[in-house]
Formats: sequence, structure tokens, C-alpha cells
Amino acid sequence: MRKPRRPQDFLEYEKVLGFKSKERQVENLKLEGDVRVALIVPNDYIVASSGLAFYYVQKLLNQHPRIRCERFFYDESFSKYYSLETQTPLDEFPIWLFSVSFENDLLNLLDLLKKKGIPLLWKDREEHHPLVVAGGAVTYLNTEFLLPVADAVYYGELEKHLEEFSEALTGEKKEDILKALAEIPSMNVPSLGKKHSEIATGVIVDEFLPHAHIVSDAGVFLGKLLVELGRGCIRRCAFCIFGKNLKPARFVRPDRFESLVEEIPWKEYGLISATITDYPWLNELLDVVERHQLKISVSSLRLDRLSERLLKVLKESGQRSFTIAPEAGSQKIRDILKKDITDEQIEIALKMARNVGFDRIKMYFIYGLEEETEEDLRAFRKIGELALQMGYREVHMSFNPLIPKPGTDFEERRMEPVDVLREKEKFLKEYLKGFRVDFESIRESVIQYTIARASREEIVEWVKSFENKKRFRKMIFNEGRKRLC
Repeated sequence: MRKPRRPQDFLEYEKVLGFKSKERQVENLKLEGDVRVALIVPNDYIVASSGLAFYYVQKLLNQHPRIRCERFFYDESFSKYYSLETQTPLDEFPIWLFSVSFENDLLNLLDLLKKKGIPLLWKDREEHHPLVVAGGAVTYLNTEFLLPVADAVYYGELEKHLEEFSEALTGEKKEDILKALAEIPSMNVPSLGKKHSEIATGVIVDEFLPHAHIVSDAGVFLGKLLVELGRGCIRRCAFCIFGKNLKPARFVRPDRFESLVEEIPWKEYGLISATITDYPWLNELLDVVERHQLKISVSSLRLDRLSERLLKVLKESGQRSFTIAPEAGSQKIRDILKKDITDEQIEIALKMARNVGFDRIKMYFIYGLEEETEEDLRAFRKIGELALQMGYREVHMSFNPLIPKPGTDFEERRMEPVDVLREKEKFLKEYLKGFRVDFESIRESVIQYTIARASREEIVEWVKSFENKKRFRKMIFNEGRKRLC
């Protein structure tokens, strides 16, 4: 790709090259097909590179001999958008695939389309516009909000219909592609009146061994090769979609993981699973880690299933802090959340990690339930003080307001009003002085809640008024705030 001449384009080009320089390819990937497909994560590079989809979906699609899939990420300062692989401008790709993980990503998606001069609603696009296809983790939660924008939406796990999906993308015209996509049960194609009849699940992940082919020195898993060892969840948390809709949980066997380790010359792995402590062959997995002298990080730990052996492996892998999610300070609220964790189990987990040598801890909590009292809020401090008494020198407490989502046990609940949440946040900040404390933005949480609850008709009306992301964010927040009053 020839370097751009315009100063702004050159700065953008250099920024993409900067992130590209942080990546190392550990598996070969062919970029030889004649059908150019842009895989776009509508979030910044740090978020994109922390997720397996940013790499794995590209690998899956490039298995088709005619498809040449390249990766893009969102940046508010960008206007041209260059691919990471070859720095080719996005305009040169006729098919745009958006991997959407969060409701708030809709704002970035719309901003990107607007900057590229693409009509925001599918019904306003013409043959010469790129085909916009959306999918990703968010499709398990909400079946509506992407439909007015995307020409087609894939719901669920791509592997289930990978062959049909990939072949469909090789159609000669947009109309041909949409007709072929409409044959897939998990596809929704609004222009053809085709609704999805399933959310694709049940993929046997052991057969696919989902893993990245690139290691990035940015993101959550610095320098780690991402491998998905488990999909779905055996738990029943009332606020989470995956424990309810992604059952049974499926896992990659330890010997399959070991075969990957033997094939790829890499020693550091980020293990992806709803919670690695529910992995059914954990000791055998740790045998593989120790046998090959690997360093690992994990995406999530369940505190009631911890073992000293796992904690020692994490410590020896260079992990400096220990992260758990008690979710609530009081047993009453944990029971409402269906977290199935007791005060005693929290104490045991804290003690076990301290015995292994961890002296920093981060704990995730949810607040903002209507049943919550001041006593329940004060209970957060008790857990923090317990950690200090055990000798932890840094206790980090991270708080998120409850966002009741469709498809969960809490779907009939409403988010608490903004003023109530702000009062609770203010109380906790004052009461938890002496601890390191952070809070998820109430504004962004309300936007997430509002988009998740929106009907297709509401999304259409909102999108019609889109001028820029800042004004759109303000409008959605005000709409959500009004609904919560």
C-alpha cells in the first residue's frame, strides 16, 4: 500500500502501523482471495485485541479459498480507516462484517458509517454501497437493535454455519449474497423478510480448538496467545445471559490444547472460558502448563472453586494481582443475584491466595438493586477490611450498576433511576475511603440499558436523527433517564 499524502490520512496510517508493529503472527494466514471482506470491531484497538473474535473470525473466513478477510478497528479520530494487514483503505472492501460485543458499540458503528458516507439504515442503501453484516456476542442478548442498520445479522456461533456463510459471501452481486445468507437459519435478512429461526449454539469447540494466530502486545492479555477452552457456563447468575442461554457448557480437552502447544512455538497463553475454575479437567490442564513450562493468564476465576495449585501457576506466570467477583457485599444480595457464593467461601479464597503470595486483589461488585439497603452497601467495606486484615497491601474494588438485560432472569426488572444510582455511588465513594475504588460510568450504563431494551421501531427513529456520536449519546442517555424516572 502506497503511503497516503494528506497529513491527516498519514497520521491515521501511522497509528495503524503502530498497532500492527505490536503484533506477532505465530501461524500462517493466507491473504490471497479475490473477495475482500473487512472484519471490523467497532471499538478501539485495545478492546478489539483483547477479544478472540478479532483474530478467530478472520482465521475462519480465510479458510475459504476465495475470501481475503482483513481486520479493522474503530478510532474516533479516523476518517479513512486502514486495515491492519496491508493498510488498505476500508473503501476498497465491498463487504463489511461488524463483530459487536456491546450495545454501546452501536454508537461507534453508526459513527463509522456516517464518516464513510454510508446510509445508516439498510433500506436507504443502494447496490454500490458495501454490504453491512453484523454479528457477535451481543446477538445472544438482543435480537432487535442491529436489524434497522445491518443488511443482515448473524445470531450466535459462526462455526455452526461457517461453510454456508463463507460461500454466501462469494456471490457476484449484493442481491445474490443476501439471498444465500437468507438460507442460513441463524441469519436475519430484513430486506427479504427473512427472520432468524435460531440462535446458533451447540458447536463442539473441541473440534475447532478456537485460538488466535496473532499475539498482541496491547490489550488485556499482553503477549498472550488467546485460546478458548470453554464456551457456555454451568452457573445460574440471574444477571448473566450465558448461564441461561448457553447450556450445556462445552470444553476443549487438555490433550487438544497440548497438541496446539506442540505445534506453535509460543510459551504464553490467555485462556478464555466463562470461568476456568469450572473447567472439568483443570489438573490435567495444569499438567500440560507445567510440562511445557508455559505462562498463562485466565479470563475469569470462580472463587468457590479455586485451588492452590492454580493460584501458584498464575503467580509463577507473572500475575501480580488476584481477581475475583463476589458481586455483592451481603449474602442477601448475592442470593438475589443467584451467585451461589457464601461469606465463608470468600474468606477461604482470600486466605488461599494470600498463602500463595498474592498481596494485591481486585474485586468486582454489582450495586443498584431495588432491594439494596444501606446495610448492604456497608457490607462491601467488610470484605475490603477482611482482605486488609489478611495482609493484602492493595485492595481494588470495582463497581458496576446492575443493568437488567433481556434474556436473563432480571429481564422484567428496571434499572434504578439515575439519581438513585448517583446517591449510592456517592455514598460508596465516601464510605470506602482508603480503598482503591472505581465505578463504571452511570451515563454509559444507562445508554447500554436503553439500547438493549429498545424496539426496532425506536432504533429507526433514533438513527434517523443521528448527526454525530456526541449528540446521539446525549439523546440516548436522556431518553433512558426519562424512562427510569
